[in-house]
Amino acid sequence: MPNKWNEQAIKTLQTFIASGMSYSEISKRMNVSLDAISGAIKRHSLVGCTKIQEKSFCANIDLSDCKEGNFDELKEAAKLKWNIPKTNIPVNKKKAFKTYVVVTDIHLPEENKEAVNCVLKVMTDIKFDGILNLGDFLDLSCISHWNKNKRKTVEGKRLKADFILGNSLLDEFDKRLPKGADKRFYLGNHCEWLDDLIEDTPALDGIFDVDSGLHLSQRGYKVFPYNHIDRIGRLCITHGMYANTNTVKKHLDELKVNILIGHGHQIEQRMASSMAREISLAGYEVGCLTNLDPDYAKHRANCHTHGFAIVHFYDNGFFDVNLVRIIKGKCIVWGKEYNGNV
Repeated sequence: MPNKWNEQAIKTLQTFIASGMSYSEISKRMNVSLDAISGAIKRHSLVGCTKIQEKSFCANIDLSDCKEGNFDELKEAAKLKWNIPKTNIPVNKKKAFKTYVVVTDIHLPEENKEAVNCVLKVMTDIKFDGILNLGDFLDLSCISHWNKNKRKTVEGKRLKADFILGNSLLDEFDKRLPKGADKRFYLGNHCEWLDDLIEDTPALDGIFDVDSGLHLSQRGYKVFPYNHIDRIGRLCITHGMYANTNTVKKHLDELKVNILIGHGHQIEQRMASSMAREISLAGYEVGCLTNLDPDYAKHRANCHTHGFAIVHFYDNGFFDVNLVRIIKGKCIVWGKEYNGNV
């Protein structure tokens, strides 16, 4: 990197910009990050410079640099700017019920692209009134306490890159939803790693959080903390508090409510006895949209399953949950096949 952007480095940068060279090319030629170029342009008011588009790159943030005296500069560079698209889909006011799509445990950047594409194709074809994102949307393995001091494991992984991927996928979800859609985002256990990071390095407080990094409030999402139990009609919703061989039964036994969860990466449905007698309690686990053979599992056999859910909510609070299994990037919804491989 140029030493404190001396006069010669600034002249070189301005020459490259005046020649019409792309920022990516300038980054390679000068051997500096795009964030460093952006900071130099802003500080030195270089003529003819335009704003760098964040979508065009995955910038590197070295958290160890935060111990140096340039903390304010790093904090400004760490901010993620995003142009949020607007939907053109009108609201359907004639239906007697509302239909939601439910996704969970995508674990970006460890997502299964075919499974995610399958969901996007369903959302393109079916008009949903809202979306429930049940958590662990980002994997955040780059800051996981499990990977602390494992330099090889986190090589090339950056928190800002994860946020960029997350914003890109949220854009795809959002533009397939109608104006004023009910959008709910539930923080999962992986989001706790951000709190662990800030607890370990308090100087980072205020730089990184899921809400601002993904612009959730700006997008119109209601954001719920980890283990919060939300409710729509007679159905309770949360990321998932327990994970075992009988995950849904455990939630039904402990909470004694109708419950919809993610977390366990499995698809499961179970009914439990209810004092109301005429209708039983119901529990559902949605599945996942991430890699089914993660490195941390060391290739052990598991019952993880790709899937999502479609939920109908009636005006009186009753609901109907359809669990949809995705097999090798394909699923069938209401008699039609969707293929995420093409």
